[in-house]
Amino acid sequence: MKIGREVGGVAQLVSRFGNEVTQVVQDIHGTIANPLGLRGASYTPAPMVYNLIRYGFRQAGNMAALANLAVDPSRELRDSLDLQSILNGIFGQLLVEQNSRYALPMQMLGAPLNPDADTLILFVHGLCMNEACWQSPASLAFADWAGQQLNAEVRFLRYNTGLHISDNGRKLAGLLAHTALPRNLILVGHSMGGLVSRSALHQARERGDSWVDKVSHLACLGSPHQGALLERIGNQANRLLGTTPYSRPLMRLANLRSDGIRDLRFGYVLEEQWRDRPLDEPRPSSKVPLDPHVQQLFIAGSTSGQDQASPSGDWLVNVDSALGRTLYPHAPQLQRHLFYRMGHMTMIEEPRTYQFLQQWLSRTP
Repeated sequence: MKIGREVGGVAQLVSRFGNEVTQVVQDIHGTIANPLGLRGASYTPAPMVYNLIRYGFRQAGNMAALANLAVDPSRELRDSLDLQSILNGIFGQLLVEQNSRYALPMQMLGAPLNPDADTLILFVHGLCMNEACWQSPASLAFADWAGQQLNAEVRFLRYNTGLHISDNGRKLAGLLAHTALPRNLILVGHSMGGLVSRSALHQARERGDSWVDKVSHLACLGSPHQGALLERIGNQANRLLGTTPYSRPLMRLANLRSDGIRDLRFGYVLEEQWRDRPLDEPRPSSKVPLDPHVQQLFIAGSTSGQDQASPSGDWLVNVDSALGRTLYPHAPQLQRHLFYRMGHMTMIEEPRTYQFLQQWLSRTP
């Protein structure tokens, strides 16, 4: 069943890309044939030719997926889950629009919670990732410490990172509202996962969910609270494609990137921040306040050494964005910490990260 879902998902994506690429070529040819866009111009590229090309892409998608299946029909899908997570991160909303079974549902993974536990620690992964990212020796050692010192159980969230962060925040809030939680809840999110956790907390607080009163701590590891530079650069490059009629059709391909990736441009966590705004909006909207009742930790990584006056970011998120310095210059419930010689992905594997989490949780009741 799961292998069949993979075949269908791959075929759908190949077909969708084929359709988009073909449409781009058709639009470019039409612009060349009629550069001024004159009404009544007699020549347009023959639609039948492009429809045949689209049909070929559909068949190529089906054949590619079936060929992969034929090579190893009994393969268990560890690396396939990683591929599925990546494709969900890049094209997640397209998979949902197509009602594809390849779209990842949100779920909390692990055994039923022990009713005698005092605390649940929920780890929320980042863009294009899944729960396997937390399976490092350092994170497993942290889970052992939490079990002994906090009588806590650790669970992991899996979700479609290509959806709007606000949509995933609403889903997470609903999931926690229908979960029998212990008296304390701690949220730990990496990158996009930190924004999803903030979104869930804010939306649940606004609608009066009782579970938010159990949240004592929220830690965001390398989360782009003020946005991610790479997405802003990519968005600006895409806007430049729209300056000429010859390059404008190419914007279709760049606009296939997921809603979740677009939200990272400015760190949007709520629907009102992106609703009714252009897809290529170059300026951020209003900020979302921090929850005043929850102790929060913003951790940033830097590839620079400690002696550098203006440290660089962690390759993907700059220091100011990860620490939220501009958005939240004064917040008594917020602690910030910068790690030097730490990259964006190594942050969730390094012992330094979890040792600091232990210290923070131990000294903030």
